[in-house]
Amino acid sequence: MKRRVHRRGRGFTLIELMISMVISLMILAAMIGIFVNTSASHREMEKTNGLIENGRIAAQLLEDDLVHAGYWGGFVPQFDDLSFAAAPADVPTSIPNPCRAYNTWNSSHRSNLLGIAVQTSDVLPTGAACVSPLTKKDGTDVLTIRHAEPCVPGVGNCAPDVAGRLYMQMSSCKAEKNAGTAQGAASNTLSLSANASNTSNTYIGLTLRTVSGIGAGQVNSVLSYNGGTQTATMSQPWSIIPDSTTRYSFEYLLGTTSFPLHKMDCEGTGTPATLPITGGTAADKRRFISNIYYIHEYPHPDAPGEVIPTLVRSQFDLAGGLIAHQAPMALIEGIEGFRVVLGVDNVSDSGDPVNYTSAIAWADPAEKTSPTNRGDGAPDEFVRCTAATACTTDDLTNVVAVKLYLLVRSRDRTADHFDDRTYCLGERDADGSCPDANEIPAANDNYKRHVFSTSVRLTNVSARRETPP
Repeated sequence: MKRRVHRRGRGFTLIELMISMVISLMILAAMIGIFVNTSASHREMEKTNGLIENGRIAAQLLEDDLVHAGYWGGFVPQFDDLSFAAAPADVPTSIPNPCRAYNTWNSSHRSNLLGIAVQTSDVLPTGAACVSPLTKKDGTDVLTIRHAEPCVPGVGNCAPDVAGRLYMQMSSCKAEKNAGTAQGAASNTLSLSANASNTSNTYIGLTLRTVSGIGAGQVNSVLSYNGGTQTATMSQPWSIIPDSTTRYSFEYLLGTTSFPLHKMDCEGTGTPATLPITGGTAADKRRFISNIYYIHEYPHPDAPGEVIPTLVRSQFDLAGGLIAHQAPMALIEGIEGFRVVLGVDNVSDSGDPVNYTSAIAWADPAEKTSPTNRGDGAPDEFVRCTAATACTTDDLTNVVAVKLYLLVRSRDRTADHFDDRTYCLGERDADGSCPDANEIPAANDNYKRHVFSTSVRLTNVSARRETPP
């Protein structure tokens, strides 16, 4: 008979348990290390992606605004109109201050605004028409862009019509292009045609041009209008006072209240002898756009004592009853450097300098293929405007292209990253080296950086100057 043997059950020995714990801890440590490294890599990837995304968005935003620069809803300044045969009367005479109070805009200032669609400097403009200006980061540029809004208020995605906003209206009506003969004038008034409107204030903000007779070739805008006497008070004195031989033309209206101009279908309801037009469709009005872009440094919310450089925009608009450049709006974080270089078209395709003091001169008057004293739409030199090397009025009048340089920084630091590179914000020399004036030195401050650059052709300006080969 077999004897049943009972064996005692065995568990882990202390040594085996300790070995198991060590192995488990090693596996856990490896997993934690992988998690930490993955998280760190993910955070750094987010910083890099954010930097790239901010740079691309900033460049695209500025491009989208620049491509509309100089668009005025169909109006073309005389000096940039190759079909205008006389000496132009609306050539910009000075660089406009974007912060000039709206109620002081005279005819010359309006011509300057419409004739200089893009201007830049390294100093912020100041004045009554700029609300709550912020400080600008040293060494960065300021870019001002002007145009009429491409869309019509209330149509599609366009903002609705807002009473008191500044709008531009351009007539397509021949009767308004050949508006009538003046009844007389004084040093700063013009008595319009006997058939002009009998309603006061109808023509406020209207810019007109004297086309023939005494004082022909002048541009002036209406400051106020008395319908009872049909007399317009002009925004500035006449150089040569018109008289009852003077014919005038309505050019465009830039105002906030009355918009009396018409589309082409007015031709059946009005003639030069029966103004104002009482039928036909009102001409489209478009919002006047003026945007000032620059870099402002905001306090970093998560790092006391540090700042976040940010691209901001101050937009000309109506707010609180004041029509002015409103308080700047923060757009994109991390834009640390901002340089603007302008492409200037100051030489004709015949090699002669641009000259607006006389009527357009054609190398071939019959075919009109080469104006010798007007630009050809291509930049002849590139300049950066600063307080030390200021651009002239002629430079800004002839801007046909813009180069943008953006130095973009990550929002937060990376502990083991050292930025020991220098960056070039601007044109390089012929040998590829960066001039000292354009070089941004290494910061060595643990922030990641990248330079974005883009070139934009101002089609609304440059295309006007092109002629067939």
